[in-house]
Amino acid sequence: MSLRNTNTGPGIPRRGMRLLAALCTLMLLAGVLPLYAISFYNHPYYDDFTFSGTTHDTWLATRSLTQTVQAALAGARAVRADWQGTYTGTLLSNLQPGVFGENYYWLTTFLLLTVFLLCFGFFFHTLFHTVMNASRAETLCVSCLALFLMTQFLPAANEAFFWFNGGIGNTFIYSLLALSLALCARLATARRGAPWLAAALLILVTLLGGGSYGGGLFGLLLFGFISVYAIYQKHRFRFLYAALTVWFAACFLYSVSAPGNAVRAAMIGAHPSAAEAIAKALYYGVALLGNYSTLPVLAVGLALAPLLWRLAENSRFRFRNPVWVLLAGGCLFCAQLTPPLYGGVFLGGGRITDTYYFSFITLFFLYETYLLGFLARRRERLNKPAFAPVPALKRGLLAASACLFLLGCLGMKPADATLYGPMNMAGGSAALSLVTGEAARYDREMTARETLLNDADQPVVTLAPLTATPAVLMEDLLAPGSAYDVRPTLCAYYHKTAVLVEGGAQP
Repeated sequence: MSLRNTNTGPGIPRRGMRLLAALCTLMLLAGVLPLYAISFYNHPYYDDFTFSGTTHDTWLATRSLTQTVQAALAGARAVRADWQGTYTGTLLSNLQPGVFGENYYWLTTFLLLTVFLLCFGFFFHTLFHTVMNASRAETLCVSCLALFLMTQFLPAANEAFFWFNGGIGNTFIYSLLALSLALCARLATARRGAPWLAAALLILVTLLGGGSYGGGLFGLLLFGFISVYAIYQKHRFRFLYAALTVWFAACFLYSVSAPGNAVRAAMIGAHPSAAEAIAKALYYGVALLGNYSTLPVLAVGLALAPLLWRLAENSRFRFRNPVWVLLAGGCLFCAQLTPPLYGGVFLGGGRITDTYYFSFITLFFLYETYLLGFLARRRERLNKPAFAPVPALKRGLLAASACLFLLGCLGMKPADATLYGPMNMAGGSAALSLVTGEAARYDREMTARETLLNDADQPVVTLAPLTATPAVLMEDLLAPGSAYDVRPTLCAYYHKTAVLVEGGAQP
């Protein structure tokens, strides 16, 4: 049976929907363009140096991309032996843009953010346009609103899009997971090009198996569900889905079994048992579901409800088990928390909690569609006429949604901020830093530091403290009171005898 339906039903007039799609697109652009703009002021962060020192030396000595990649591969093997087995993130971290010069680090945001927007945009396009038969304008509305939430209200935009080492193993991996799920849906209805889709999925699964452990477990469970469902439905590609899942599991086990994981665990110290980690994942996962259900998220869900109702009502899906689907989705969300909890790092850093938020927004819209589909099917079973909201109701919903969304933006305040307001959203924060000159001042001061660090004639350098650090960029760990002493890392990367802090202040 085809996943695509043909009954579009009544909806907003085509011209009105196109206008809404244009407005949603402009809103998304207004949010992400400042993130791209401020990336030109960004500089490598300290963990980038930890992984890429050898490749940096190789590039400086040879200026050969081939030899630099070979050095990155050797570095990834070394990290697998003494730190962690996430081979995809480790290999790419060895090739962070700063290796070829600090002035290329802006490529970090252009890679991470662009891949994120394209992959998740393609996922939503596949889900709503290809599977649910929404129009292009309707799909654009859903995609842009979801991506706006995912880029502007995430827990740590700096670690998601402005730190290569942190983003490549988490944001990038979840982007590839979204792409792989979209390709799985495309494969289900493919009449041609199936071998190419299978080859692309094989590559993606290989990369996902070596990504973050939370993302790997999350993706493996998703592929396992797809395989079971395909076998249950006796789908023609069921054995292909099963083979991809088995290969995913093999890659994930290869990553998990790395000797370096034991070394890292010993350094971290005690960690909970597997059963305790699962229990904690359920507890904290449910808490995060409540924490992420903010006014902006609820406002967007309310605004899209009429559209999602119509799409679900006109689809061929039955939507029979909303309670079981809710429980399964909740457990799936919680499962990704288990690896960091078991590893003794609690929920993980901002780069990891960002991925929880990405999955929450995606699951939120999927479940809203499913729940509305269940209610629509229930009306059909009761022989009630199809529900078609009158224009006044639609306008009222949009007005209420806009008010809730505005209130959510006005109430936006991270834990370390002093004021409430949209300037705390990722795009607003970046725009404010650009307008006030904070980003330019940060760039000048970081460039001055890097000039000293790259001066081979100065084995001992004294670096001045930063006077400005944009909130969307990574914090300065050379500031007094920092939790980590990063000077040994700088010494190793830049081959310095000592790195001092001006004024005698020590981290």
